[in-house]
Amino acid sequence: MSHANSLAEEGAAKVPDLAALANYLTGSGWVVEDTDSRTSMWRPRRAGSHDIRIVLPTSQRVRDYSDRIADALKALSFVERRLPEEIADDINFGGADKVAVRLTPDAPPGEAPLLLAHSAISAIKNFVVASAASLDSNSLVLPPRRPQRAEAYASQARLSTQPGSFILSLALPLADIYSDESDDSTPPGQDALVEVPPQPFGRKVTNRMLAATLKAQHLAEEVSVGNRPISSFGDLTPDAPNATELAALSSLGGPDHDIYHIRFAKSPLAGGAAEPALLRVTPGQQRILGEAADYLRTKQPRAGVTVTGLIVRLFREGGFGRGEAVIQGVSDDSGEARRYRVELGELDYNEAVRAHANGLQVTATGDLDIRGTRRSLRRLTSFAVIPGLEDES
Repeated sequence: MSHANSLAEEGAAKVPDLAALANYLTGSGWVVEDTDSRTSMWRPRRAGSHDIRIVLPTSQRVRDYSDRIADALKALSFVERRLPEEIADDINFGGADKVAVRLTPDAPPGEAPLLLAHSAISAIKNFVVASAASLDSNSLVLPPRRPQRAEAYASQARLSTQPGSFILSLALPLADIYSDESDDSTPPGQDALVEVPPQPFGRKVTNRMLAATLKAQHLAEEVSVGNRPISSFGDLTPDAPNATELAALSSLGGPDHDIYHIRFAKSPLAGGAAEPALLRVTPGQQRILGEAADYLRTKQPRAGVTVTGLIVRLFREGGFGRGEAVIQGVSDDSGEARRYRVELGELDYNEAVRAHANGLQVTATGDLDIRGTRRSLRRLTSFAVIPGLEDES
């Protein structure tokens, strides 16, 4: 059995409704060639692409409806080089790409150690959020607060398991709740299937996940053979994976970094669909990707970090102008109590002096820069003294 087949074996997917399947055929490039009172015959719109036909009943009330739909899905599977259940999910979801991960635990088929399963599921969720967030954030280290659209999109994805090996299969909807094209009044699998835009948000996420995985593997191999240093992951080049994506790809194999395969299968409803891409991620690659994630998080500036704490040190040359303050506090990035240096303008510096004299807490937001053990907030977007009881009276 090939990796492609073993990665997502045929499962008990929900049998699509007849109207949904017909709309899917229309949206993915099929036309009705012939019809009568009992059946309709479909062929690919492009002549000569495939000498294959699909026959559908005209009613779902026929006794062998499930068998006929199964035959139709098998025919589509041959044409699209996707698995029948992937196509069924695509139809039932109203348009969805699939990302499947086949784990290789030392366990009976269909089972996995709890730590491995938990690590993989958490990693898949983080991978989706990070790739969705990267569409709006061109940074190697994402800000602590992920874009709401990225989090909302991840909540729309659906995770299932497949029989055989321990396979996690993720359905990624083509449209998200923020899409102008989406219509909440249209049930999944209905007319919206033929109105999917060429590059919906979900397809952009799938493309990003695939591109980031390919780039991460390439860089990991270059580092492994000594052609590049680990710092090459810090180059902001096209498709460069961010730290969260790297950490997710490193964690998919679990704590022991077991070999895993990841498969990307795109829906034809968004156009440009190609044969599924199957990638094998080795233990060595996973370890390097984990090291790269740590490297980025300690060496790259992080945007939008907020620190709250007490002023413990102040310094400026002269009695006026800009100055430096040190905040002993906790950041929303790590949750750890540390010292952070900030450069303040005259007005903010005077406020820092007042806070220090009265034991008041301050809050500052900016880009976190880490140099060894020195942490600084640069390019501040806000600085404020948190009022004390005396200020509220």
